[in-house]
Amino acid sequence: MLMFAARRLAQLVPMLLIVTAVIFALINTAGYDVVDAITTPSMSEATKEAMRAKFGLDQPLWVQYGLWLGNVVQGDFGYSLVSRHSIAADLATRIPNTIALIGPAYLTAFILAIVLGLAAGSRPGSRLDRIIDGVCSVAIATPTFWFALLVIFVFGFQLRAFPILGMHSVGRTDYADYLAHFAMPFLVLVVALFPNLTRYVRAAAATQQAEDYVLVQRAFGAGRWTILSRHVSRNVLLPVITQVGLAVPILVTGAIVTESIFGWPGVGEYLLTASSSLDYPVILTVLLLSAVLVVLGNLLADLLYVAADPRIRLGRRAR
Repeated sequence: MLMFAARRLAQLVPMLLIVTAVIFALINTAGYDVVDAITTPSMSEATKEAMRAKFGLDQPLWVQYGLWLGNVVQGDFGYSLVSRHSIAADLATRIPNTIALIGPAYLTAFILAIVLGLAAGSRPGSRLDRIIDGVCSVAIATPTFWFALLVIFVFGFQLRAFPILGMHSVGRTDYADYLAHFAMPFLVLVVALFPNLTRYVRAAAATQQAEDYVLVQRAFGAGRWTILSRHVSRNVLLPVITQVGLAVPILVTGAIVTESIFGWPGVGEYLLTASSSLDYPVILTVLLLSAVLVVLGNLLADLLYVAADPRIRLGRRAR
């Protein structure tokens, strides 16, 4: 298992080089740069060029990338070109905020998906199955930004039940105020996350219904819910448990739209703000973090799969 993990981690280096190089090149193909976002029309071209030289933007593309990569290897992620704040310090503040929002939302969606998926998959084609599938279809087809705006309009503006923006009200840091700000983005994320997970569980449960062990249990007189809870659920949860590993990247960069709409001070809002001003050190750092989490999440999914079913060998699973 250790050798398998080491091989997977070794694959991380070339992948990160490719990802960051491609993103760096794409950023520099834009018609403007960060200097255009922080200057005013009254500034002369000489002033703008001096600012580009100050930030190193007058250097060849490969030189800029090499300097950035060299600093990253040393653990220095640099500073935002717009705010001049340390990127590492900003992420250290924002990552816990994002995890505090997405973690409970994903866990709730995961539990809801297991319950609804097993219920729907236990009787494929039944009225309950059609209802759950219809709800999932509507939720998948609903744009997250539109649903978030609808929630704000109904609960924040019309009913005035919850505050609309931010993580805390001005001057308040108590838990009750935090929960009031947390409620609406939490609801939006649960609705965005549970449909695909539910369909995944439903498909696995429906497949298990045709297996021999289910037919044997029915022949011995076992009830539908007994078979579902004691036998089918175990085999369904085997592939579903890998979704825990695949959710690792979502915990950091999975709520860009939701965080931006609700003004939640997380990584998603940070990335969107940096993208609008082409603040490439911030963009590259967040995407680097996301790529690392993708590899680690896939590795965790493989390890969880093997831990849940020791009959599966890591080498065969990897192939």
